[in-house]
Amino acid sequence: MNKLLALIMVGFLSGLTTSEALPSMRHGKAVSSRPLVIGFVGGVRSPNDLKQGVVQIGNRLKSIHNPELQVELYRHWHWKKAYDLIYQNVDLNRDEEISNEELELAPRIVIYGHSLGGWAVIKLSRSLEKICVPVELTVQIDSVGIGDEKIPSNVKFAANFYQRSNMLLRGEDKLKVENEGKTIVLGNFLIKGAGHEAVARGGEISDFLTEKVRSICEIP
Repeated sequence: MNKLLALIMVGFLSGLTTSEALPSMRHGKAVSSRPLVIGFVGGVRSPNDLKQGVVQIGNRLKSIHNPELQVELYRHWHWKKAYDLIYQNVDLNRDEEISNEELELAPRIVIYGHSLGGWAVIKLSRSLEKICVPVELTVQIDSVGIGDEKIPSNVKFAANFYQRSNMLLRGEDKLKVENEGKTIVLGNFLIKGAGHEAVARGGEISDFLTEKVRSICEIP
């Protein structure tokens, strides 16, 4: 059984028809419509703490009406758990190898994080780059961490939100890309009137991510 047939069988065994298991076609190229969103809280915060902006955004995204949308939240040091989840979603036939067919069927990945969670965004993206898994969008919120300002080339779009109200703890104010031909920085956005902790609760960031995820879900 070749790999493509194996992938179709995986979809069938999951209760999907063949047409549902395969991605949509755009301009003759297969494109997955499965959105997978990963969010990282910073510091020692809990991904269950409803006062955290990352959690509030995640709960809002979960309310989007799309049965294929998956939203998962993690502490920043648990980025490897997020990696394992993504790998399982890509390696559909569970042979521990990522084929071109599986990459075409892979979910469209969005990763966002606040503070050290912003560092985890880049750490996870770089790990996915090593196995050729693309990332649709990264969003860093007042990101702090060594090397977190440079976006790897497997990221299609990147956005950065930062504040300057807190004099001691300030996130990156300008992203850099490793390959300008592969990554587009949508903007480095200054959020005024909010400190490091409060900036992630800003409505601008929640609206931005919700709009982008709805677009991936093809919801107007």
